[in-house]
Parts: sequence; C-alpha cells; structure tokens
Amino acid sequence: MRSWDKGVDYIATYELILRNIKRLQYPSRCYLVIALIQLRNGSRISEAVRAFKRWLITGNQEIYVEVSKKKNPEARLMIIPSEIMDYRRECLELSTIGDRALRERVRWALYYYLKLNTHSLRYSYITFLLREGVNPAIVSRLIRHSKLDTLLKYVQEKASENVLREYY
Repeated sequence: MRSWDKGVDYIATYELILRNIKRLQYPSRCYLVIALIQLRNGSRISEAVRAFKRWLITGNQEIYVEVSKKKNPEARLMIIPSEIMDYRRECLELSTIGDRALRERVRWALYYYLKLNTHSLRYSYITFLLREGVNPAIVSRLIRHSKLDTLLKYVQEKASENVLREYY
C-alpha cells in the first residue's frame, strides 16, 4: 500500500468528520470544515483552503478555485457541503490567515483528532467514485489529475490487490 493510500473509507470518514465538527469548538471545528470540503470534492488541501476562504468571503456554495500543480492556470468547481453552511460566520475570522498556515493547521487537526492525513481524503473520494462505477476519465477530469495514466495505474493496482484478497 502506498503512503498516500491509507484505505480510508469515504462514507465512514465523511461521518467521522461530521461528528467531530459538531463535537469540537472553534477553531478546531473550522479546520475540520476545511477537511470536509476537501473530502467531498476530492481536492488537494491547497484547493480546499482556497475554496473555504472564498466561501467565507462570498457565501457562495459553488466556487471555482485555481488548481494546484498545474503549469497552465486552470480552475475547478468546488461545492461547499450544505452540512457546514451554518459554520460560516463562526469561521469567518480564519479568512485572514495565510494559506500555508491554514493548511498546516488542517493537517494537524486531522491527524490529532482523527489520525488521518489530507491526501488520504483525496484518494478516498477517488476510490469511492470508481467503486460507484464512474468512468476513470471522468474521475480524472473531475479531480484535475494531471495524467489519466497515473489514475489508471492506481485503479489497476487496487483492483489487482482486491482480486488477490478475494481468492486468498
């Protein structure tokens, strides 16, 4: 298993993050709000932070953010989960924090409270969509993966491991 693929189940993780958002207080609650944005959109943490900050400022539920790791500027749609809309006012103060500092706080909170890393959230979403039968080319475009071959290699590796487990 690769270091970024922790076998994190999308639905269980969604429920876990949501429970902890309700349980925790400011500012930790807001850091997990960002994690939920990342999970529900399959984004990189940097994209989730940008979407979060733009949401805090505009209040819009659909937001376009610049894609990380792209040579040519490209934007992707991010949708703010309806379950967190009530936390906007509480988290508003975080819009003034630098992106890098906010990313580090999210990483810390996610690991401290849930023993997860941010990249496993991204791959949890990818795995969920693929198991639901979404075409890999669509998944690749949706998450703005730079190369379809990389995603296909990941998919084939996971499928072959599952075949091995099934017949063990």
